[in-house]
This record gives sequence, C-alpha cells and structure tokens, in this order.
Amino acid sequence: MSEAVYDQVRKAWQAEADSDELKDLDDLRLGKMTSYLSRVRLLLAETSADDFLKADLLTQEAINLEFMLNDLLTLRKRKILNAALALRRPLGSLTLAEEELYNRLVRGVEAHTEFMRSALSGASSDRAVAQGAEPAAASSSDSEVEYISLVFLRPVERAFVGLDEATYGPFKVGDNAMIPMENARGWLHDGTAARVVVDKLKAHD
Repeated sequence: MSEAVYDQVRKAWQAEADSDELKDLDDLRLGKMTSYLSRVRLLLAETSADDFLKADLLTQEAINLEFMLNDLLTLRKRKILNAALALRRPLGSLTLAEEELYNRLVRGVEAHTEFMRSALSGASSDRAVAQGAEPAAASSSDSEVEYISLVFLRPVERAFVGLDEATYGPFKVGDNAMIPMENARGWLHDGTAARVVVDKLKAHD
C-alpha cells in the first residue's frame, strides 16, 4: 500500500494532537484518508490465508489507521465543541460534517444564552413553553436549509435545482456561489469545488 498516504494520516493526526487550535482539514483530504483505510481492509480480505506475513502487516496497518483517524476526528470534535461553547469560530478549516456540527452547537448555545437572559430578567420560561414559543422556534430551525459558500475548481456545465428549489449554475472555474449544504457534498468530496469560509458568528459582549 501507499506509504505516502499512510504518512499523511500520521502527520495530520500528530499535528492535531500537538495543537490546542483546530488544524485545517477539508472533505477531499479526509476522503482520501478514509478511502485508503477502506483499500487496506479490502486488500486484507483478499489476502490468502497462507500468506501470514502479508496478512499480519495489513492487519497492523488497518489497526493503526483506524486508531489515528478515530483519534483525529475525536480531537477535532472536542475542539469544535469548546469553540462553540465560547461562541468563537475555530481558526482551522472544517469538513462539511464538522461545519454542520459547529453551526448546530452555536445555535444551541445562543438559544440557551437567551434563555438565561430571560430568566435573569424575570421572564417566566414556563409561560413561554406553555404558549408554544420554544417548540415553534425549534421546528423552524429544523426546517431551515443550510447554505455553504463555494469556489469552483472545475466547471459545472449544467444548471440544477437545489434543495431549496432554486436553480443554480452552470458554473465556470473560479466562480463563487452560495448553495444548499446538501447539494455541495459531492463536489467537495471529488474536488469540483472548495469551501470559502464565511464567519457568520455574531459578535457577543
């Protein structure tokens, strides 16, 4: 198997473990790492039972890769959680799934901060719940379409209808667009587009 990809996983994991700040990681890079682990597992499954040495080497490689990737993503999750609790955006770039996690956490923290302000001002939170204010807000949040800002690295020749039923495209190399997050997943994974980080977090006192 490729020592270069294995070394990339090791370096990414080590860098994340050695830093208090979130390191850069995008969907394309993470996809290459996880695909490599899948290839190692597949090769191990296809290895003859008589080839003990090869099977042992592949088994150990798969174990090492799984440990490093799991620890890498766990470390990143903790840093994202801490950043959301502090209502500040992490410095490093996030994968799309991490972006969703961060946005949801921030919304939850902001909602709880507002609840605390209301409680301290003497407002009755029980009355608000009884009137249905909180459930209605939650329902509205769940139905929201989340958007992501992209720059296109490859052309997209055909227009398409997004999750929000709006029409997008076609796009040329270098074009920027804000499109629904769900529609962006495939392009981020195959390198057609890259994320442009937009800090939507409002300043807090």
